[in-house]
Amino acid sequence: MSEMAISVAAMGDEVPRWTVGRVLAAAPDSASALAGRKLATPGPWSGVGQAGPVLWGQCRGSARQAYQVTIDTAVPRYQCSCPSRKFPCKHVLGLLFRWAEGGLEDGPLPGLDAEPPTIASGRDGPRRPAPEEGEAPEAAKAAAARARAEERDARVSAGLIDLRQWLADRLAEGLGRWATRQEPWEEMAARMVDAQAPGVARTLRRLGALPSGDDSWAGEVLAELSLLDLLARAFARRDELPEDFLATVRAHLGFTVGRAEVLRQPPVADRWSIIGLHDSKDDERVATRRVWLRGRETGRFAVMLLFSINGAPYEMTVSPGMELDADLHFYPGRPPLRALIGERRMQHERTRDLEVDPGRASVAAARDAWAAALADDPWLTVWPAALRGRLSADGADFLLIDAAGDSVALCGPESVRWRALAITGGEAVTWLGELRPDGLNVLSFVDATLTHGELVVL
Repeated sequence: MSEMAISVAAMGDEVPRWTVGRVLAAAPDSASALAGRKLATPGPWSGVGQAGPVLWGQCRGSARQAYQVTIDTAVPRYQCSCPSRKFPCKHVLGLLFRWAEGGLEDGPLPGLDAEPPTIASGRDGPRRPAPEEGEAPEAAKAAAARARAEERDARVSAGLIDLRQWLADRLAEGLGRWATRQEPWEEMAARMVDAQAPGVARTLRRLGALPSGDDSWAGEVLAELSLLDLLARAFARRDELPEDFLATVRAHLGFTVGRAEVLRQPPVADRWSIIGLHDSKDDERVATRRVWLRGRETGRFAVMLLFSINGAPYEMTVSPGMELDADLHFYPGRPPLRALIGERRMQHERTRDLEVDPGRASVAAARDAWAAALADDPWLTVWPAALRGRLSADGADFLLIDAAGDSVALCGPESVRWRALAITGGEAVTWLGELRPDGLNVLSFVDATLTHGELVVL
């Protein structure tokens, strides 16, 4: 039959309310989802009602008459009188969002007939195919994994739409109004945890803890919020992104990649020198250790991330200055930097005769490499570097000056900077460390004359 009339009496079976994530999953694209979110308020709606699984209402749009929207959430099946070619359209999504967030009461509102409108039988919503009889367990597991991935993508999408609205509201108010308030940051961080975007939650909590009395506070916060907005926009267009860049976006949102999947990446064999460690505290429970490595033959840098929960030992014990003859497998993403150790052939307690090409160890070369890395990954906060030059101190200000006279500020613990200057006596050596927005954090150095080619860890 061409149409299906559903009576209120036929709707006795209770239909679970959809989640916001499921509504997002039904959207044809991110633009429709965002437009639907904007319509999920009482303002444009009239004659809204619900009876069992059926929702209906009239949405005021650009036409003279309001658009008639009817949804059967049990099938699902959608119908709207608007001329949009997108399906479901933003009006359908707006009503679904209102329902998912508890904005509709059961039963028709005053002024409506007791029976809901009829719903055309065509244009059903997407349905997952039922598993074939006798389907292999592996195929069933893969289907379940895809379903879980789709559900998480939907949850993250919903959270990021809320984040962008929150950012717009906060900026409209002005940063000064919430400079000394931590509650807004914590509330949105909790929302991001619920949305399964823990990377965003960590950034929000860090921003909320920044001392607002500093003159640089507003600029730093505005820059970080801009990057969060860029991250949300990138994920909204995930279907258009290159695979390696999408992996980078997911990593910053907090998606994890299983060890087995990383180890399936092509191995990079070399003798890897551990040039330094950097420890940080993500929160009261989790500590992170960055382990920096450099390949003797390839000259390639890599970083391993180790974690400690509630003060437990890190899952791997490594020492700066150690050298490993091993395969590294790099995580998907760009630029490829984070890695896991695969096959390990030999371990040396000391790195000796380490050489760095002087032509690639200038301040200008390091800045170019840093700029190229940021072009690949705008959310990077650190990048490895090898720089040859001498240290100069003017009070608490330290500079590394190369042969061309170019310089970069030194950051990191002051005690380490003074120790580096004392050991080298102002002589030019090759420094290994991590570039950050505030300068170079030196981790170690090497020189054929001063250290006889042996790595000295600071």
